[in-house]
Amino acid sequence: MQLCVEIQRVGDRCPFANESVQFELGRGECLWLQGDSGSGKSSLALHLVGLRTLPDAVIEMEWKGLDSQPSEIGMVFQQGVLIDSLNVAENIGLALRRARLDSSAKSIHKALEEVGLASTHATKMPGELSGGMLRRASLAQVLAQGRPVIVLDEPFVGLDESAASGIVSLIQELMTKGQSFILISHEPQYAEPLATNGRDVHLSASPQVEKASSGRSLPHWNFVVRTGLRLFDYLVISTPLIIFAFLAAGVAISMLFSELLEATSVDALRKQMIDPDPSLFKKLMGVEIFQKFVGYEFDNLTSQHLPEIRRKMFALGISRGFIVELGPMLTALLLAGRIGGSYAGEISMMQATNQNQLLSTLGVSPRRWTLGPAAIAALIAAPILTGIGVGTSILMAKAVAMSSSYGLFDNSQQFWQALAEKALVYPSLWAYPPFVSMYHSLIFMVIILGVAEIAGRMRPGIQPRDVPSAITWAVVGASLLIIVADWGLSQWLLYLSPLQNPLG
Repeated sequence: MQLCVEIQRVGDRCPFANESVQFELGRGECLWLQGDSGSGKSSLALHLVGLRTLPDAVIEMEWKGLDSQPSEIGMVFQQGVLIDSLNVAENIGLALRRARLDSSAKSIHKALEEVGLASTHATKMPGELSGGMLRRASLAQVLAQGRPVIVLDEPFVGLDESAASGIVSLIQELMTKGQSFILISHEPQYAEPLATNGRDVHLSASPQVEKASSGRSLPHWNFVVRTGLRLFDYLVISTPLIIFAFLAAGVAISMLFSELLEATSVDALRKQMIDPDPSLFKKLMGVEIFQKFVGYEFDNLTSQHLPEIRRKMFALGISRGFIVELGPMLTALLLAGRIGGSYAGEISMMQATNQNQLLSTLGVSPRRWTLGPAAIAALIAAPILTGIGVGTSILMAKAVAMSSSYGLFDNSQQFWQALAEKALVYPSLWAYPPFVSMYHSLIFMVIILGVAEIAGRMRPGIQPRDVPSAITWAVVGASLLIIVADWGLSQWLLYLSPLQNPLG
């Protein structure tokens, strides 16, 4: 097997200055790819693997003794990368299955032995491995697919001398078995013993014209700046979500309520009072004439008062439904995912990447760093977003109620007057619908942030793979508590302002 590569630089976007680069790689050989940072070593390697296109360069690859397929080159990424949600055995099993090879426990243990790992490492998660073990496991995963050439991107970074020397010995042993490597490394003490004589390429960095950066006018460690950024995120970016959700909810619920009111018919009661086919006896006794008189008066009364009753019922439904119940709760359920999930994901990821520990060593409270700006921004955004949602739903209710299909109101003034009588006239401030909507939204937001804070910090040793789980717990837990809290707040509101005469 022999790999021949020829590269021609054809433009300024090419990261290296070399006009041309040629190299060959035979079975059991190691090519050392050298160069300063930014000279395009990793970009070239990623192109060879098929993950990225090298800009302004024409590359020709030719395999001798092997069919040319981009997948024939494997790669061990810098510092070792495995699928975080799978243990070591499952990672290797995934590679074997993708290559349509035997993925039994025997094959997996054989792959581990080949890189010097014991079978006891098979059940460990990537986060439980040391740096050297993680690189060995990553190499075992790629070797398991039988790739003839493997790119090693800075395999010695972060390792102590003993672990790095162990990786060197492992690579040398694999080379004696016919495995070929392309090595990217800035550490000559480890790269020189591996590089095959005559198999080295040095890339020179192309001079790049850097764009002037305006920088930041205010540092992001500033509490006010971080709070302002949160407020923009929570309020401005969430507004379209709230508007579209309440557009749909407002139209659907208003139409349903209007249909129910339209079905409030007096025909059944009229039929009980008036016999549509009176007998001869009733006609002779004058009962028929009496019933017609009653029917006339009944129709007259219902035509005068039924539309007003329907209008008052619709206004009551809007004020109690949209302003008091639906507005705060629907907004809170949406924000449980939008704000609660985002906040839980942020603090759990900071926990998994040791950023919280870093803040502590700097004398900064991790909770104050994240919770302070988030709480201020969220408690400002929640009532505003609830108001936007309620306003949107009321406008949709007005459009439905005044449409030709229902005609509950003759004009806008009639609608707003009926709504004001039910939404703005209440016995106390705590029962006043706009105020109820505001403090409900604040209570729900406290629940959202509280649950997210617990879900994000409940596991000190959390791993990146556990971050989605923390987000799920935050969203689901907050949503359930919001529903329970809404029921309790509704019962309290009924105690403060019972509907003794809702149509009065």
